[in-house]
Amino acid sequence: MAKPPPTFASLEGLLDHGQRDGFDIRPTLLRVLTDLYLQKPTHPPDDERYYTELALRLINSTDVPARAAVAERLARYPAAPRAVVLRLARDVIDVAGPILRHAPGLTAGDLDLVKLECGPAHAAIIATRLRPARPQLQLQLQPQPQAAPPPAIRTIDRSGIQAAELSELFFTAGVTERQHILLNLDYAAPASPWMSPTPASEIVRRLETAALTHNVDAFTREVELAFGISSRLARRVVSDDLGEPIVVVAKALRAPRAVLERILLFVNPRIGQSVQRVYELATRYDEISTPAALRLVAIWQAAEPREQDLPRQPPVARRVLPEGARPSAPLAARRPLAQREPRPRSLVTR
Repeated sequence: MAKPPPTFASLEGLLDHGQRDGFDIRPTLLRVLTDLYLQKPTHPPDDERYYTELALRLINSTDVPARAAVAERLARYPAAPRAVVLRLARDVIDVAGPILRHAPGLTAGDLDLVKLECGPAHAAIIATRLRPARPQLQLQLQPQPQAAPPPAIRTIDRSGIQAAELSELFFTAGVTERQHILLNLDYAAPASPWMSPTPASEIVRRLETAALTHNVDAFTREVELAFGISSRLARRVVSDDLGEPIVVVAKALRAPRAVLERILLFVNPRIGQSVQRVYELATRYDEISTPAALRLVAIWQAAEPREQDLPRQPPVARRVLPEGARPSAPLAARRPLAQREPRPRSLVTR
């Protein structure tokens, strides 16, 4: 495949993985490709040609949900390539619906051909597109009060705050506050967290494999084992909606940025559905230092260590009996004879 133009340069890592067996990344690649294309209102010919060729190839080899998601994104985009729009307009009704209702590039002749070729379901949607809209009453809306400014960034007292409190502070913070915490950890006391004896490169490979196969449980288990944190905290790291904990994991393991981007796209749908958020997190990866990431990992380990690493309760001491002594009888057996239950007499007489 030809080298992508600058607009799509970040796809090279995904394209490389697309050549490997065992990973079907075509739906994700189609979505990322489309999101990158939609970031600009217009495109040079090279960009449009590259997007059209690759998008048509992926549309023809992906499932209906992936095609429907792309159709929904392109339906109201004025600069959508005509060839892609026409291909989606002739797709099954779940895919074609948004295009037939809203795509501005479809002409009356295009719509007539679609009705003839695709049948009554497509024609019914086209009829709603051509029907003049009813006039709507214009309501005088009251101006809404402006949102209150975000709370002031809280400072971190590293000398007095406990690990559990700082960990909770990080997870409950917003994007700006998390950035502040991570950048200020550079000035904290050095930390040497426990790390798995498995080489970091091998852990990164396992994490990427689990992410690409959508195996969230395996990914979470790898995080738990790699850093020696509790399973609950590992799940919290992986399922975090903002994504910074995954960035910390990657930075602590010194994973390549391209690997981080692929993990973010696949491991958490709430993050992966926004290409813009993925690139924001990749930028955050470049901003923070490895020592800062390791300090936060040390805080996590102190706050919630892995269950197997917790100190065990000492065994209950047993009384050692002298040689030849018999253990004392249970309490019930030591009751006086008068307090014992009377034994029923036998009904058989001798």
